[in-house]
Amino acid sequence: MDGNIIDTVMARIKERGGRVTVQRLAIINVLMRLDHPTAEEIYHFMQDDFPTLSFTTVYNTLKSLKELGVVHEHYQDERSRFEITEKPHHHFHCMKCDKLVDIEPDKISVDLDPDIKAAFSPLESKVILEGICQSCREHDRASLEDGRPL
Repeated sequence: MDGNIIDTVMARIKERGGRVTVQRLAIINVLMRLDHPTAEEIYHFMQDDFPTLSFTTVYNTLKSLKELGVVHEHYQDERSRFEITEKPHHHFHCMKCDKLVDIEPDKISVDLDPDIKAAFSPLESKVILEGICQSCREHDRASLEDGRPL
């Protein structure tokens, strides 16, 4: 993401009646630097620059940015990961290293049964594939070849 995303995000916050605060800007900057972070990861990342910042403030700011439609929350294993994105997309979750990877929407297709469409009127679909990422598979293969435990 580039510098224009910050302008877009700030405009969206203002359009929806929100205020652009120092905490919001700082968290937006962290979201742009980290890959699908949890609230805890954002909090720890910000500690050096904002030593008086509380975890509650980080969490509440993320929730308010989500309500403003600026941040997307992905629930995973009893915790949430956050991201700023302009376009909908799917994800792959590595069950070994816990990484969450973006997948372009045109790489996965979802065909809904007409009964589902009629019963629920879905507006969008989000797919999360789960498995073991290539990096973890390569690490496991190298460990087996070297006789090291996985």
